[in-house]
Amino acid sequence: MRFLVGIDDTDSSRGYCTTYLAYRAAADLRPEITVVHYPALVRLNPNIPFKTRGNAAVRLEVEAPDADTAFEAISRKVEELSDVGGGANSGMVLLEVPSAARRLEPLYLDALTGVVSPHRVRRLLKTMGARSFELGNGMGVVGAAACLGFNERSDHTYELIAYRRKELWGTKRSLDSGSVREMDAETFPRTFNNYDYQKRKVLIAPHGPDPVFLGVRGDSPKSVLEAFAALRYDEQLAGHMIYVSNQHTDAHLQDRLRWKAFSSGWIEGTVREVGIGAGGHVYLTLKAGGKVRMAAAYEPTGDLRRTARLLRRGDRVRAFGGVRRSTPLHPAVLNMEKFELLSAGRGQSRLPKGTYISSPRANRHLTKPLIRYGMESSGTGTPVDRWLESAPRLQPVPA
Repeated sequence: MRFLVGIDDTDSSRGYCTTYLAYRAAADLRPEITVVHYPALVRLNPNIPFKTRGNAAVRLEVEAPDADTAFEAISRKVEELSDVGGGANSGMVLLEVPSAARRLEPLYLDALTGVVSPHRVRRLLKTMGARSFELGNGMGVVGAAACLGFNERSDHTYELIAYRRKELWGTKRSLDSGSVREMDAETFPRTFNNYDYQKRKVLIAPHGPDPVFLGVRGDSPKSVLEAFAALRYDEQLAGHMIYVSNQHTDAHLQDRLRWKAFSSGWIEGTVREVGIGAGGHVYLTLKAGGKVRMAAAYEPTGDLRRTARLLRRGDRVRAFGGVRRSTPLHPAVLNMEKFELLSAGRGQSRLPKGTYISSPRANRHLTKPLIRYGMESSGTGTPVDRWLESAPRLQPVPA
């Protein structure tokens, strides 16, 4: 029998990782369950203040003798690999009828762009007859249910994530930066956001104590496998798994903003003023829909801030991002992730019409790189060989 399982909020600021839990479930739970397709790594609204590190949930498509076996095996793994003591509030949802996931597509879209109440989710799951399992305050049930509504009929990418052995968690990762640049030169644009040439910084490896060694993102399973094989590192890895994902698709920026705190989307308006604040942050005053709105491009966004400075009064723009809520001292502000210059005003903007985004180092997981415009994907095929590998590997860095 085939089932869909969603898992979220198992990590904390001090470690663990929801994708690692999914990897361990796929690698360790056979023959109780078998993961039969690429798991889905689903990023949700990046503006939620109580999000996990990357606000990512994971969906697994599994085969098991029956629902009881699948539920018990995976909930056991969730309990084993959730950092509840560090603040994780884990949730797991099992759908016994995979086609019922269509009913969760509206929930997925809401969780991409706004704030979703766990009470709403629990009521919905009850009406669907879905099983759920919670730890901590159970907030993770929102992401666990929402990720089941993601469908790769929409634009998607792939990520190969390689994992460390537990005894090495928290130690420095030994990844040869030269091999990352060589890999990027060989595989771009089939892979992307591998290296920041402005700051000379590797982008595929995290720096925290979590189990992830590196993650390579690209347009196909073949591309990320090829890229991974080209890298050099001096560490024996636990294994790797390939995910299909909504990463780098701007999925959270498709709709017009409702201008509520923490919501994501876009507004369209005319520039009334361009101001430069402390630290070099750029603030745009926009007349949008008969109202005055503020949008900001902060210094860490790099290229986005530099191009926003060149806008002029009268320019017509569409600004994308998330709403930072107002305070007694400051109004609500749209934290920009990108903007489109639609038309130039009388002041004649120094920018050509087009789309402008932040530097790669400042890209959020959902940010769509310019190279992907016109290269959207839909549908997935049969999993390639070695999409899941749990045997240790070593790619030594040359002495």
